[in-house]
Amino acid sequence: MSGYLSSKKITNVKGRMEYVIDKNRQENIVDYYNTTNNEFWKLLAKESRERHKEVKAGGKCCEARELIIGIPEKSKITAKELCDIFKNKYNVECACAIHYNIKNKIPNKHCHLIFSERKKLEIPEIVEEQRAVRNYYYDAKGKKVRKADAVKVVKKGQITQKGTTRYFSDKDEYFKSEKFVIDCKELFLKDTLKIDWSLKADKQNKELSEQHIGKNNPKAEFIKNNNRLKQIAKNVCNAGDFIMNKESGYTFKQFKEKYEIKSFKTPCFEENKDKVCDLVENMQLIYKDEVRKEVEEHNFINDNVYFLEKTGPDYNNIQNRIIDEYEPKTHIKSKPKLLEYLKNKLFDILERLEKLIKIQKFIYIEPENQISITQDSTDNTLFIKNDDYFKEQEQKYLEYNNDYEDEDEDYEDYEF
Repeated sequence: MSGYLSSKKITNVKGRMEYVIDKNRQENIVDYYNTTNNEFWKLLAKESRERHKEVKAGGKCCEARELIIGIPEKSKITAKELCDIFKNKYNVECACAIHYNIKNKIPNKHCHLIFSERKKLEIPEIVEEQRAVRNYYYDAKGKKVRKADAVKVVKKGQITQKGTTRYFSDKDEYFKSEKFVIDCKELFLKDTLKIDWSLKADKQNKELSEQHIGKNNPKAEFIKNNNRLKQIAKNVCNAGDFIMNKESGYTFKQFKEKYEIKSFKTPCFEENKDKVCDLVENMQLIYKDEVRKEVEEHNFINDNVYFLEKTGPDYNNIQNRIIDEYEPKTHIKSKPKLLEYLKNKLFDILERLEKLIKIQKFIYIEPENQISITQDSTDNTLFIKNDDYFKEQEQKYLEYNNDYEDEDEDYEDYEF
């Protein structure tokens, strides 16, 4: 899913590397690149396990980390480009596999970027064997304490550090932080893949993420209904950002503030239900006004283009008036340049209107009430069909039924 990025630790980096490039276990491997070689990853895994045992950290050893990044289907970015961007930024080795598959009729292009938390040392470090010079006493957390409070004793002469050769630095703790994940989202989603990502939208998506329903959960129906409500709010807010030309996350922030919503947890379903209904109805009104404005602007510019393309002295006055009207905003004084500018504007408006028409299902306008736009073949004027579409809605969007479930895909899968 484009616009998605997550980080996780890898406890078996060799096995993970083999898995992401295994053609028998992957539907379609689009591309693969490794900034180093397989010997590096083997040595990294070996030393990470040894050092994990030395510090007696417990649990499974984290040998490396992985970013899973959703990529827009039309993006031509390569695995090498992704690796180069990451290595230039963080100066650690990495490998990347780009996969493509289709789930539930939805294209899913993504990459697995595996990276080391340690840097290879230019000169291996020799660690001398160390022994305790006296008895040391520790509590259960490994802190030094008095003999009477000790649960663990390291006796004098006991080996505290085995002699070894280290080829890697200590782990960079930054890679475990939430800030690292946010920085990667900005680096890859916003700057590299040009996805409309923002921190506001990221927080929104977390708050409106679907709650898992386990087997035999007595509250399954309540959770399902609340998941449905969150999905509606998420779709409408994301659509609202596009409709109103706002940055991602703006509509959701305004919605929460206006209705004083503190949580979207299941117990808040009833009090949030009416608020989300209001959001849907208000967004439909905003949508209708926005479409009307775009159509009016298109027709106004289209008329100006019509007159600017005319030749002969009879049109000089009106053409000069049109140029004078646009000059303060465009700083264009010549007719050919203004014509080019206005035709580009018409193209942009038509492209935006096409997307606005497709967005109707994401603000839950019923299919029979959706508007369409037609263009006169003689003069290119636009007309809105079914402009008076606000009949009384049955509010199916709050019913969890199969009819709407099939076509109500997650907004993030719809690329503008």
